[in-house]
Amino acid sequence: MTAPTSSIPAFDHDELIQSHPVATLLIDRNGVLLFVNAAAEQLCNTGRSAMIGRVIHDVIAMDRGCRKRMQDPTTSALFAHRAEISVGGRRSIFVDMQMAPLGASGHRVLALQPSQSETELMGGAIGRSGRAAGAAASMLAHEIKNPLAGIKGAAQLLARKADPDGERFTSLICAEVDRITNLIDQMEHFSRGQPISCAGINLYQPIHQAMETVRARQFPGVRFAEDYDPSLPLVHGNHDAVVQILINLLTNACEVLSGWNDGVVRLTTAYRHGLSIDNGDGRGRIALPIEVSVSDNGPGVPADIRGDLFAPFVTTKRDGRGLGLALVAKLARDMGGTAQHVRDGDWTRFRVHLPASDGVTGRGG
Repeated sequence: MTAPTSSIPAFDHDELIQSHPVATLLIDRNGVLLFVNAAAEQLCNTGRSAMIGRVIHDVIAMDRGCRKRMQDPTTSALFAHRAEISVGGRRSIFVDMQMAPLGASGHRVLALQPSQSETELMGGAIGRSGRAAGAAASMLAHEIKNPLAGIKGAAQLLARKADPDGERFTSLICAEVDRITNLIDQMEHFSRGQPISCAGINLYQPIHQAMETVRARQFPGVRFAEDYDPSLPLVHGNHDAVVQILINLLTNACEVLSGWNDGVVRLTTAYRHGLSIDNGDGRGRIALPIEVSVSDNGPGVPADIRGDLFAPFVTTKRDGRGLGLALVAKLARDMGGTAQHVRDGDWTRFRVHLPASDGVTGRGG
């Protein structure tokens, strides 16, 4: 009797593990990281390139018992329920940790799954942060709109008598007033949870507007460096939201470098394979291949607030309100993306990852 032919399809195992929603890491006998998937990057708030080749305990802090067992090459299996770890400089979280051997090489696979109660707490914190930021913005909206109208009117009057250079700046003022007014209209809907309108956009149009706005402020001693991927596809996003994100990040970087010798603010774009996120909206994991990064070579963010940088009212500025980065995270999330902070050597980097526009192959640049 002939056995029936199997109808099970062949799978790309690399793609399968990369898309797996559980943070999965491969370590060798000495605890050196050899591979991490996209979920592990997200959990650790650190890019793959900054993790591979490092000892796992330098990336993920854990209790002495788990650390000792991982350092022992003879320990191939481990399971810990609600183990307390610290990742990416953030506060401690609880995970279910499971380690299993991979063949006879001595390599081990480590899976980290946020414990159910921790998952619920993380989701609640995100929701509370978004609501707090929205409430604060709504309170400010009315007081901001009135002077904005006066500023635009004055700029239009000045434009009538301005030379070409002056007209360029008055046009920029009017464009910024219109953008901020539109942003405030959106912010007034924050607490009601209404999504912002997204479409396929050329990323370099909001980049140009944001750079023009920040350069016009003439931060002394700050040099800008730009490194763009000219082949990026259109981004699924909102023009004004991207402008606001970049103005906030660029301005923060410039202010951090005030009085800093040889300060550099670097704006880069890139296409990153493999990064995806599940926003919990029923659509499953969504690829986020478009990366916009704002970096500076300043002193960096104090370690005690790195884990709460995107929470409302957290700031290092003496006269700051702590809403800028909360808004960055909110706008990125509304466009289906993410925002993250990493310290990479001498550089502080803020990365925004966004989805590509479905079915669009247009190029930026």
